[in-house]
Amino acid sequence: MGLYSRFGSKQGVVEALFVEGFEELRKQFGSIDPADPRRALREACVRYRAHALANRTRYSIMFDRPIPDFVPSEEARRSAADSFEYFAGLVAAGMKSRAIRRGNPHEVAQRLWAACHGAVSLELRGLGFVDDRDAHFAALLDTVLRGLAPERP
Repeated sequence: MGLYSRFGSKQGVVEALFVEGFEELRKQFGSIDPADPRRALREACVRYRAHALANRTRYSIMFDRPIPDFVPSEEARRSAADSFEYFAGLVAAGMKSRAIRRGNPHEVAQRLWAACHGAVSLELRGLGFVDDRDAHFAALLDTVLRGLAPERP
């Protein structure tokens, strides 16, 4: 009952967990040193995975919608977008410094986020078919970041 008096409803409780998850993720991204853009992007992906593995239930609320009637409010969606915008900012910095191929920073950030998300989601569901998940994730990042390298003349 105390939860409902603080958050108003089940929707309010779930939304608070949703927002808190994205705020924590944004804080993880915010403490990354952007001096080396490729290293910063790699670190953001590593932190994304670490956040998911350490907060499995919250990650599920953020991305899986385990509560079918939960629909995040516009304010909650802005919290999610803020995390993504920080990530996209790292991509834009990489493009500006020519550490990664030029393009639309939001589209490239979405691709990189999707690659990380897919690998993490499979891992959380026990559907990774590799023995060393850490090495697999590192190799995935190597592959994706190599694909984002600037084209050579």
